[in-house]
Amino acid sequence: MDKNVLSQPKTAHALRHFTLAGALWAIYGPNATAAGAIFSGFALHIGLSESQIAFLVSLSALAGTSQLVSFYLTRRVARKQRFMVILGHFEITAASCVVLMALVPPQYRFAAVSILLVSAYLIGHTNSPIFNSWLSNVVPEDVRATYIGRRMFIITITSMVYLYGASVWIDRAPGLTGFLTVFTVGWIGGLLGYWLLIVTPMPRMEVQQIGGFASSLLEPFKERPFVLLALFLCAWTVAMQIAGAFYGIYMIKYLELSYSRIAIYTNITLLCMVVGYLGTGPLAQRYGSKPLTQILIIPALAGPVLWMLTTRENCSWVIPICSVINGIAISGLSVALSSLLYKLVPKGVENSQYFANWTGLQAMAAAAGPFLGGLLRDWLPEQVVIGGLELTSIQVIFGISGATFLLPLILSAFIIEPDASSPGYLMGQFRGNLLSFAYNFALYRVARENEKRARAIRDLGRSRTPLAVSPLVRALGHMSKEVRSEAARGLGDGHFPEAIPTLVEALEDEESDIRPEAAEALGKIGDRSASGPLLRALQDGDPRVRASAALALGAINDDEAAETLLAALQEPYDHAIFPTLVEAATRRPDLRLVEPIMDGLQRLRQPVVRMQVLNGVCRVLGEKNHFYRLANAEALQRAAMSDPMMQRILRLIGSAYPRTSELGSRLRAQLCEASRALEDDEVGGFATNVRLNVEEMVADGTLPLVARTAATAILRYLDEGRVDMLRGEGVVLLIIALTALARSVAGKHPQDPHEEQ
Repeated sequence: MDKNVLSQPKTAHALRHFTLAGALWAIYGPNATAAGAIFSGFALHIGLSESQIAFLVSLSALAGTSQLVSFYLTRRVARKQRFMVILGHFEITAASCVVLMALVPPQYRFAAVSILLVSAYLIGHTNSPIFNSWLSNVVPEDVRATYIGRRMFIITITSMVYLYGASVWIDRAPGLTGFLTVFTVGWIGGLLGYWLLIVTPMPRMEVQQIGGFASSLLEPFKERPFVLLALFLCAWTVAMQIAGAFYGIYMIKYLELSYSRIAIYTNITLLCMVVGYLGTGPLAQRYGSKPLTQILIIPALAGPVLWMLTTRENCSWVIPICSVINGIAISGLSVALSSLLYKLVPKGVENSQYFANWTGLQAMAAAAGPFLGGLLRDWLPEQVVIGGLELTSIQVIFGISGATFLLPLILSAFIIEPDASSPGYLMGQFRGNLLSFAYNFALYRVARENEKRARAIRDLGRSRTPLAVSPLVRALGHMSKEVRSEAARGLGDGHFPEAIPTLVEALEDEESDIRPEAAEALGKIGDRSASGPLLRALQDGDPRVRASAALALGAINDDEAAETLLAALQEPYDHAIFPTLVEAATRRPDLRLVEPIMDGLQRLRQPVVRMQVLNGVCRVLGEKNHFYRLANAEALQRAAMSDPMMQRILRLIGSAYPRTSELGSRLRAQLCEASRALEDDEVGGFATNVRLNVEEMVADGTLPLVARTAATAILRYLDEGRVDMLRGEGVVLLIIALTALARSVAGKHPQDPHEEQ
């Protein structure tokens, strides 16, 4: 095995540890997140000003530029795992010691906090290129975006739970005691995250020989896609970070919200980020990162604008809206950009220079944003009136932040991803019942019983949203036959033409046990491109496959399929699929079908199957499903329906054959006698008079095509001599077929004008 590639068990082991380490570092996160509510609250507690907090955010972000050097210094470190763990101890400890700066004299606190925080970030950014290169060489390409989304999901859930618990604790234990506890727990969590990396598999990564420091640093900038993606990253980060340091301050100082309430709003954001991570990973994997970026940058712009309009009076409903928007937009953009970056970097080699430049540029942008925000805060007056609206300086900064999002909005169109879909195509996937899709997708993922999984996957298809195609196709490979079958049916229920190649493959695979379901699904989709495989399946040795293929061809209903079904009915009788062939073929009113159907009817004995076939005959004669309607009626209701139908038949035939003529007089007399016999429940007499009536009209030789075909059906049925069936199916068939015949001779049948007579 290639030493540069981990085995599958080791890959799974490493990915699991990366996720767990990320969750542990999420517990440490509030200790070092200067823009977060907990760190900002502690900074305000020890007397730092709003602008000093903004500069701390800027300084900590600026520390990321150290990766532009650290990637080169660390790339030849022999024992990278041990190196990372040792430095990690210093990083976590330095940031966590910030809480002790409350004991330092006030005049030195800002400097002391700055030194500790920047030191922690510098150490962290020394480790970061190694970790990112390690991760990029372990994550398989076919699950890259999905894994990134899932990892971020776990990290975010951990952050939500811990952040809320920590905020409640600070509210209950105000002052240094509350902050000291939170920072201590974060310190322990951060150390555990690094200890986990000691036992995480690492592949060997070859160091590319590309010259000295300058050539190594500039290597990624030879790639135009990387340059354009980095430009978007910088523009988005600056726009986002101009106001980033002030959200917590605005809620604490101006809106006077409690830490618990802020934690609730933060958790709304995090919950939406969870949804975003889970949802956007598969979207980026399937449709590409570029369209996702172009779409999500628009709500990202709206977030700061809404914050600008937030006041004490409306914050209870505006902030939750902002939280939802920010959560979805930030998580989706993060997944899209990370996925595209991992897609761009070379694999199997030391590629830390890409991540170093990425993080360094992001750091400079993240530093520039809060720095500009701090300058604006110092420059703007406390109150500003714009268009008659009185705003605080921080609200104005929110508005400026929203305006700067126009630049990344423009740059998103220039991102290069050749195999990506268009934004319009991606938006077009969000149709159908999205709530049903979300519910059943979640249910399928968490279900432990195959029966529940099967039901969820079928309902996933019924949501009729194209987003369901990918999970449905994957479910075709599930180990449970029940789940596989329902997945195939779900693809048919959703009418997804993009699933046709997969379903055809399942249909033509002789070892597949879902071939009938695949054929049925192709029929429901109704695309003519599936006709060829279905026509071949009509000759398959498995009668279930033949029957399903016949139904599918009937549903597709094109000329070639119709001719093939007719030919199949004209071939020697096949008891296994004859009723299904009739059901499929009679969806098109081809009068040529009646004779072979009546031939096959003689071999059937099961009443319900015979009625199914006879309904097909009546459908061909243009009577839709009237046979079923009359046959399924209760006895009294059927009798009540039959009389007016016979009267109508009498009127129609009377209009075609005047009573003044000898033939017309006989026909009228026979029909009247048939009606009386039916009224007296003498089905034998009814059948006899119907036969006489039809034979008279056939002998006259002037019947139109539909009438001749209906007459054939009547006479062939009566010739069969099934007296035991006459009272049920026989009476119904004779009435319905007579109706078609009467409509035809009266010139009121729509099929006659299109047929040669």
